[in-house]
Amino acid sequence: MSALPGWVLPTAMFVVPVLVAVVVNRLFRHRRTNPNFVLAWFVAVCWIFAVVVILRQVR
Repeated sequence: MSALPGWVLPTAMFVVPVLVAVVVNRLFRHRRTNPNFVLAWFVAVCWIFAVVVILRQVR
């Protein structure tokens, strides 16, 4: 198995849930996605990966 570049997992963790939320909102709820949700998800993903990088450096 080839190693993935370091940017693939954080990008996927951010993009996939946002795209799912947009699709669900468009198809079932017929309204816009809340921009606060996108910002909150972006911040959460950044924090998760910051902790992962710090823990890798400590180990």
